[in-house]
Amino acid sequence: MTLVSENPFFYKGLPRWDFGLDNPNKAAAILACLLIVLLGLSLKSGKTGQTCFATFRRRIRWGCGTLAAVVGFALVHTFSRGGLVAFLAGAGVLFWGSWKKPCKLRRWIPALLAVLVIAGAALWTGFAGRMARSAPSADASVGNRLAIWRSVPAMMVDAPGGWGRGNAGDAYMGWYQPLSSHLRYRTLVNSHFTWLVEMGWLGRIGYVCGLAFLFAVGIVRLRVRGDPIPLAVLTSFATSAFFSSVAEEWLVCAVPLALTLPALKSFFFETTTRMRWASAVAALLAGCTLLGAVAVAGTLFRPTDTIPLRKSPDGTRIVVGDGTPSAWAVCDPAAIGGPEFGRPLRGFAQTPEGHGRAYGLASDLATVPDDVHHLALCDQAANIKADALSRFGALSDVRVIAPKKPQEWLAARAQMPYIRVFCGEFAKSCPEDDVEGLTVVLGAQDYLPDWPRLAFADMSP
Repeated sequence: MTLVSENPFFYKGLPRWDFGLDNPNKAAAILACLLIVLLGLSLKSGKTGQTCFATFRRRIRWGCGTLAAVVGFALVHTFSRGGLVAFLAGAGVLFWGSWKKPCKLRRWIPALLAVLVIAGAALWTGFAGRMARSAPSADASVGNRLAIWRSVPAMMVDAPGGWGRGNAGDAYMGWYQPLSSHLRYRTLVNSHFTWLVEMGWLGRIGYVCGLAFLFAVGIVRLRVRGDPIPLAVLTSFATSAFFSSVAEEWLVCAVPLALTLPALKSFFFETTTRMRWASAVAALLAGCTLLGAVAVAGTLFRPTDTIPLRKSPDGTRIVVGDGTPSAWAVCDPAAIGGPEFGRPLRGFAQTPEGHGRAYGLASDLATVPDDVHHLALCDQAANIKADALSRFGALSDVRVIAPKKPQEWLAARAQMPYIRVFCGEFAKSCPEDDVEGLTVVLGAQDYLPDWPRLAFADMSP
């Protein structure tokens, strides 16, 4: 395993170590947890006893301190601010849990020397300066993260059934990212937020309450056995997963999960029933309270530049704008711009002809309400027979956008004269003859970039 991958990240010309992982932040998360374990073992080995055991423990203490200095040096060379903050958070819990134990000050020397080595390495490499310049106004990476995270409550409220696994980044770019920004995101640069957005409310409750329960288990381990390491490592892991999408890597989760086992043993076999119930109830209340606050924030304190949005629990329909839409479009995202197909619709909704209206998007014709007045069928959705529209008794306008068989829809105008067909000028299926009901979009092929205007413009709300 190499320290730096073939396509390394750099900070001011210095390669950021990633140890063969695809991101230095993931390596930093692992190193932070290992560093907490080593420092914790160094502090735990300070018990008194027989001379031979005291010598052995002293060697362990110094050995762990030396390894901690090495791991800390590697952590600094990842230049991961999230990894360093994760270490500091875990170290704070570790030292707080260890300070009250009877221990002579000299037994802290290896751990303190390791911390000094880490601090010196941070100053020497310039990492400390990077941390000092991490204000949102001075660092675009921090500012971009905050811009994403402020949309998370709204994303959760808007999609009670979740946006679907692996779709958090696409959902943000399509429906919440400012139209002036074109940065691309696979996730929400935060493991917790990414999973919460992708899951429905049942999964969100399970995740948040489950994580709160693990913290409760760590606290119990600290109280019963005086061992702060599981709680400190969990704190470090949760912090690193907050600042970057690192928890998707199973190696990042390995150390916290391994240390959860002794904590669970203490929880189930070394405590009273009352303590177990109190811890479980406290975790449940904490999780539900946190999610309740998120729901309130997503409802009452939405970012001002986001458009009202409602996604059905089954994920088959999206209503954009306030009110009940009378205009619906059946569309395949792959055919109208990919996962970010919401961006052109949001842009159209900000124009004078599109402002103040509600639009419905359906993944299938079967999910469109029966009382729809205006209907648009985009690309693959138009691969049906015209008689499939017979159940919509109130139809007064049908727009067929980039169909594969436009002639069939043009022929159906004999029975439904309100059908209009839109084809790209260079599309293979575009009819050569200029016939009534056909609009040829100049300069376009199969994909029509201005599809929201073609689908919804000049329709009465």
